Amino acid sequence: MEFRSLTNIETSFKQIRLYAAAFVVLCIVITGIVVYSSYAFANRQREKIYVLDNGKSLILALSQDAAANRPVEAREHVRRFHELFFTVAPDKDAIEKNMERAFLLCDKTAYDYYRDLAEKGYFNRIISGNINQRVEVDSIRCDFDRYP
Repeated sequence: MEFRSLTNIETSFKQIRLYAAAFVVLCIVITGIVVYSSYAFANRQREKIYVLDNGKSLILALSQDAAANRPVEAREHVRRFHELFFTVAPDKDAIEKNMERAFLLCDKTAYDYYRDLAEKGYFNRIISGNINQRVEVDSIRCDFDRYP
């Protein structure tokens, strides 16, 4: 296929400029559509909340308001912290790993409590006595009426 209008340099330059402008406009339109659809997808994904089912499996909970599932999330958060903090194996590395994971779920008061227990030799006695300590949380009550 041959462009017959390209025989003249001036008309061919105008045609190439027109094609380039059309290409740029097309690219801008496609980019706009992609950005808009990605933001719409992100907003749809924010409506989904994943909840742990007794620490074993994830359940997808669709919600219009994220605050509706806050009590369930808070109880699971508290339960998981207590399991990590108070379940102790007679291995120093395991104790330290569990404590690091528990400290991610709490504030400085738990670290202060851990430090007090370590200074009193609690963890050393557990290691030397080869004692396994396991905590199972049977019930959790959270008060959402007032801020802690």
